[in-house]
Amino acid sequence: MPFINTGELFEIFGVKIHIGVNIFALLMLGVFILSIFAFISAIKNKNVLGIIFGFLATVSFGFFSLATILTYGYPILHH
Repeated sequence: MPFINTGELFEIFGVKIHIGVNIFALLMLGVFILSIFAFISAIKNKNVLGIIFGFLATVSFGFFSLATILTYGYPILHH
């Protein structure tokens, strides 16, 4: 169960959007924030492989942390 529950807010393409923060979302948000720092550090050091992995980690963990917060960690696709 999420720590914060707002109920159903709206629906996008058949996915009901809720705001629900659980421990998994908080962990992914922490990794997202750390990956931002790693990405910036790789840019400062001109490390190409670090830039690639930092960018991919930032985008993927950022997307999935927001998706987890907006859908309680799983999309509600049934009707």
